[in-house]
Amino acid sequence: MGTSVYFNNQNASREQILIEDMIIESIKNHGIDIYYIPRDSQSSLDELFGDDPVKSFTQAYPMEAYLESSNDFEGNSEFFSKFGLEIQKSARMAIARRTFEQNLPTDLRNLPKEGDLIWMPVQQKLLEIRRVEEEKNFFQAGKLAPYMFGINIETFKYNGEIIDTGIEAIDKVCDNNAYSVEYTMTAGGTGSFNASEIVYQGASLAAATAKGYVTSWDKPTRLLRIRNIKGEFGAGTLVRGVTSGAAWTLSSGNTQENATDPYEDNVRIESEADSILDFTETNPFGEP
Repeated sequence: MGTSVYFNNQNASREQILIEDMIIESIKNHGIDIYYIPRDSQSSLDELFGDDPVKSFTQAYPMEAYLESSNDFEGNSEFFSKFGLEIQKSARMAIARRTFEQNLPTDLRNLPKEGDLIWMPVQQKLLEIRRVEEEKNFFQAGKLAPYMFGINIETFKYNGEIIDTGIEAIDKVCDNNAYSVEYTMTAGGTGSFNASEIVYQGASLAAATAKGYVTSWDKPTRLLRIRNIKGEFGAGTLVRGVTSGAAWTLSSGNTQENATDPYEDNVRIESEADSILDFTETNPFGEP
């Protein structure tokens, strides 16, 4: 028994365009504005663990999306596990295919990808894409390609990634969560360091003995906070800014203290351990 050739037309291109236009208009009317942040890598893929050791997010593209989970986050929320307190909040989102293709360069992405980030300005939340449903409503009016993408998102857990999109609200996530060290500079330096710029010690950036990103700079107190540090910054040596041209001599700083987390007590634990254990011995934990 065949379908009707008069009413059941599965090759109606005009109807397909109409459906797509209605989906896009519906998302514009009832959706939210977001920034899509594609993931980049500054290192080669670790084939053993299947991950990028140095993830970076340097571009953000505005677009609109429909938040399907509009009442509350899904998932296990906050719970205690054997690893301590875990927060798992997830949601579902839909992005029109045409909208995605118009806002992102085709050579960068032709569809959303797991591991990319979503920034919701109104909610001030950064979320990570965990799953992409590529075939959402693909069959209407005989259209092979989907009209929109279904995206499962989860609250982003910062783990040392480089976030430098140029949008202050997004970049603050990195500044507020990254492990950073606070250094005191010697008086008499020149210029002021810019937020998120690269600073280094050495003859040049290419030959730097240490480098990192500026989290904050307070010129009156000469306190420079640096994150994503590579190498070891040494006292008595100039710290230079790549974009600002600022140059200050480092006076002091404790690399064991995380300036971002005031509740870390590793320094206190180590100082108390020094009064209990004698590390000058060959084996301070047992018999020689």
